[in-house]
Amino acid sequence: MKNIAKTIIILSLAIIASATTQAQVRFGLKGGITINDLKWDKDIINKENQAGFTAGAIVEFNLKVVGLGIDASLLYAHRQDDIYLEEGPKVTKLKRDYIDIPVNVKYKLQIPVLCKVIAPFVTTGPDFALVLGDSDTGDFKTRQWNTSWNVGFGAELFRRVQIHANYGIGLTKAFKYIGKDIDSKPINGKDKLWTITAAYFF
Repeated sequence: MKNIAKTIIILSLAIIASATTQAQVRFGLKGGITINDLKWDKDIINKENQAGFTAGAIVEFNLKVVGLGIDASLLYAHRQDDIYLEEGPKVTKLKRDYIDIPVNVKYKLQIPVLCKVIAPFVTTGPDFALVLGDSDTGDFKTRQWNTSWNVGFGAELFRRVQIHANYGIGLTKAFKYIGKDIDSKPINGKDKLWTITAAYFF
């Protein structure tokens, strides 16, 4: 899985580098909420989804192919989860802060006249998250970085504002649980999260 993640990173950087040489570029600010759903290897761990937030900058490359583009964001992201162990009601709050870098291929539907007011779009691409500081909580240990794959949809309004709903599927492990009540192998958890954002382009 690590080799796959490295390959994704290299390909993403290559795509961005290629795009900058033959595209119109614009910059903006972006912010929104996240709703996280950790998926664990075993069902002795229960959880409740919790809302977090994200904010930062976005750059969009509009390619010469009509409607096709690439965007990349540099974001601060806060994620949190309430965790319940099977044997008791105790709640563990898992809180994490990330530098989050999603990279998306984007296709905007170009409808004559209407696209000046609203342009629906779909997106897909990798997301790279590097944890900030020490986010370990008791027997729950945080992975220093993880990779997800995003799919999403949204709309651009008046060629300035973009509303975007995005679902991220964890490709690498975000947490491991090493409590004494489990077998010799740790229980791993992967992020699965919705992100809803608004971006304004200058």
